[in-house]
Amino acid sequence: MTGKFFHLSLFFISVLLCAGNAHAAFQIEGKLLIKGTSDPLPEANIFLLPDKLKVTTDSDGSFLIEGIESSQVTLIVNTPGYQKLEESLALEGDLKRTFRIEPTAALDYETTIQSSEDRDQVKRTLSKKSAALQPGAGSDPIRAVQNLPGVNRAQGFTSQVIIQGSAPEDTRYTIDGHEIPLIFHFGGLSSVFNPDLTESFDFLSAGYQSNYGRAMGGLLNLNTRDVKNKRIKGSAFIDTFNSGATIETPVGEKGQLAVGGRISYVGQVLKAIFKDNEDFALTVAPSYGDLSVIYQRPLSSRLDFKWVMIGSQDSLDFVANNALGNDPALRGNFSNKIGFFRIIPEFQWTHSARSKTKFSVGFGRDFINTDIGSNYFNLRTLTTTVRAENRTRVDDTLTLAYGMDHRFASADVSFRLPVFNNEGGVANPLSVGESRNADLKQVPSNLIGLYFNPVYKPSLDSPWTFYPGFRIDYFAQISDLKLGPRLGARYQLLPDLALNAAGGLYAQPPREQESSASFGNPDIRAPECWHIKLGANKDLSASWSRGSEAYTGFFGRWFRNLIIPDIRTNFSNLGSGQAIGWENSVKYNFEPWNFFGSYTLSRSTREDPNRASYLYQFDQTHFLTLIAGVNLKGNWRISSRFRYVTGPLDTIPIGAVGDLDNDVFIPIRGNLFNQRLDAFTMLDLRIDKKWIYETWSLSLYLDILNVLNRQNTEGLQFSYDYSLSEPVRGFPILPTFGLKGEF
Repeated sequence: MTGKFFHLSLFFISVLLCAGNAHAAFQIEGKLLIKGTSDPLPEANIFLLPDKLKVTTDSDGSFLIEGIESSQVTLIVNTPGYQKLEESLALEGDLKRTFRIEPTAALDYETTIQSSEDRDQVKRTLSKKSAALQPGAGSDPIRAVQNLPGVNRAQGFTSQVIIQGSAPEDTRYTIDGHEIPLIFHFGGLSSVFNPDLTESFDFLSAGYQSNYGRAMGGLLNLNTRDVKNKRIKGSAFIDTFNSGATIETPVGEKGQLAVGGRISYVGQVLKAIFKDNEDFALTVAPSYGDLSVIYQRPLSSRLDFKWVMIGSQDSLDFVANNALGNDPALRGNFSNKIGFFRIIPEFQWTHSARSKTKFSVGFGRDFINTDIGSNYFNLRTLTTTVRAENRTRVDDTLTLAYGMDHRFASADVSFRLPVFNNEGGVANPLSVGESRNADLKQVPSNLIGLYFNPVYKPSLDSPWTFYPGFRIDYFAQISDLKLGPRLGARYQLLPDLALNAAGGLYAQPPREQESSASFGNPDIRAPECWHIKLGANKDLSASWSRGSEAYTGFFGRWFRNLIIPDIRTNFSNLGSGQAIGWENSVKYNFEPWNFFGSYTLSRSTREDPNRASYLYQFDQTHFLTLIAGVNLKGNWRISSRFRYVTGPLDTIPIGAVGDLDNDVFIPIRGNLFNQRLDAFTMLDLRIDKKWIYETWSLSLYLDILNVLNRQNTEGLQFSYDYSLSEPVRGFPILPTFGLKGEF
């Protein structure tokens, strides 16, 4: 009886076990990655049918679905910006697997992004992703700044950014807030920092707030991106003018490292393309290279460390053409080399959810070597920049920000140069100038800045937000203390319409040669400028489509104490001027099409005791930019840009006098900038194609500047006695063809 009971018990136990196995719960442990890059897709909802289960991916794309009863299931991911992922799975046990989802538009395009919560109402921020696809940018995002309203077009191949009728030297360039000597390589065809390590860039114009200073025109700040990948990834590209590569890798348990470098052969390519083009007499051979490094790691739960390094070098060599050869001082070879490097360690303390402190130091060196026949100019500068800021959110209505912004430099300079007269943009022959020699060591330059930059909202439901600010700058080389009050305000008139205003007093230090005791005026003062800007931002998402917006606004600048040449004291503060304008921009998205347009109407004038008010060299009455693009099936994109700009100003000499000793003629200028040249118009075209594979992608781009081959006039070239002139033409059709692989 006992044996029968034992066997009967085994039978019932086995039945129960089989029944249990028939209804055992499974689980799927997975990771959701973006197809083509293997980057994780966080915060994506994953559904499982028919069990009606739902989970969300974490920061590294991982997810876990438990309690699955069905053996035949369908996994579904349907998230904006990506193609729907739907996959049937047969479960015989627990499953561990990686899933890949493909972007709907691998060549997605955006334009200007402007945060209403930012402390600076005039700042425009462009993302690297969007700007790199703009026609004419050559896949370099910083070049897209030329499409923004208020940015004057610089003539020819230039690395200058001219903001709202100011002088080129009135614009400062920074990386993560630390000043660098230039943002573009020679010719303006590429920025100095690797685009793949760039997060975005900020464009600050009239009325910018007090956390930046020492620039009457404005500022262009490049933001490096955070490196947080937990795997090895990289990219490489080659195009018509340059090539380069980027690699990112984990270092140790917590560190992340990214390194990128580029080298160009633009000079050799341009010479080969245009050697038989009579309208484009290219005699320059520019070349450049740069190296960018980012290292990042958390030091504790509250302290983060980031280390940025940038090195850049440009060279420009040419033999002067026949027209310039009439000047004995220019006969022979010309070479110019410029370079710099910066090492920027940055620490960020998170005191609490409401308070953070950021401290960073920039160490570096700048150099310039120029040889012009028997003349030369050599400069070596050791530079240290310091930035520190605490930002504390006191409550929901008040945020306080205060900090310091210093620059210390020591320069060695030697030169042998004639006194150079380039008044009105027409240069006297160098051979008629008296030569000056110098060999100066450890020339100091100390620029000390302190600022206070709060944001105040009277109440949570108040339509007003105020951005008061104050800045103190001390220019030690001229012992000049400048106080810079700033004020900004925003009024939310409607949920989709905001009015804003900003303004203040801005000052910048004189250039070293202007305040030099030997060659300038040690009693010179810092020039100043009052800014004001009034504008309105309209969100068009409700009436048009998501991301559509429009802006219109007015700006005014009033310059005083401008530094001008002076016969008695070399330089004086007797110049003044103004620049006023009306800016407009509109962005319209209607998939698969997108459109961006900007228009600026402006007038910039200058005056001094020797002349009545005259149009400034960089005055441009009209500046129109239109960009349109369409995303096509198969990850194709076609886009185009049209620009119309009022012609540049030039000075037509009214005569010339002969200098028999030097066998040259000296121009008699008359009124400065008395001739408006032909308007500039240009049509550019860009074609992009991207192939997406499981773990890598390949991009092709063709970016064609001046697709209609229009012969724009960039300036005038005069005969030896200034009696005749002929136009200097800009570059003809200029294609850039490139390939880029990413993994």
